[in-house]
Amino acid sequence: MTGGEMNATLDRVATAAARLAGMGLMAALAGCVSYSPFNSETDPTSPAAQRVDALARADGAYPRWEDFPAAPRDVPSAADIRARVVALEASEATLARQVAGIQWTLNESDGDPWARRTRARIDARLAQPADPNAMAEALAWAERLRARANPPPPVQN
Repeated sequence: MTGGEMNATLDRVATAAARLAGMGLMAALAGCVSYSPFNSETDPTSPAAQRVDALARADGAYPRWEDFPAAPRDVPSAADIRARVVALEASEATLARQVAGIQWTLNESDGDPWARRTRARIDARLAQPADPNAMAEALAWAERLRARANPPPPVQN
C-alpha cells in the first residue's frame, strides 16, 4: 500500500493534532476569561470571607522611604574582594609549600625521650606479667577483709 491508498496519511494526522491543540488552548483560555482581577466580591460562603473583607477595607499605613534603613556605606567593591581572595590563596599556597617541606618521618632517636619519660612514670610492678599465685593471694586478701567486716556481738547488760 502506498501513502495515497492509506486511510490515515501524515497530513490528516497533523491536521487532527493541530485541531486538538487549538481546542485545548481555547479551553484553557476560557478559564482565564471567567476570572476578573477587578471583581472585589468575596465568596460569602468562604470561612475566611469576613477576614478578607476586613483586610481589604482596612486603610493600612504604608511605609515611607524614611522608615527604610540607610544603604550600607563600608561595602567592599568587587576589586577589594578579589584582592582579598587572591591574598588568601597566596597565603594558602605558601602554607602548603611550608608543610610539604616538613619531614614527617620519625626515626628511633625521635621516640627515645618520650619513651624514657613514659617509662619513668609507670610503676615497674605494673609492667610485669601477673604472678601465678596472684589469684590465690587476692582471694585470701578478700577473705581477710570479709572476716574483719563482721560486726562484733551485741553487748549484754
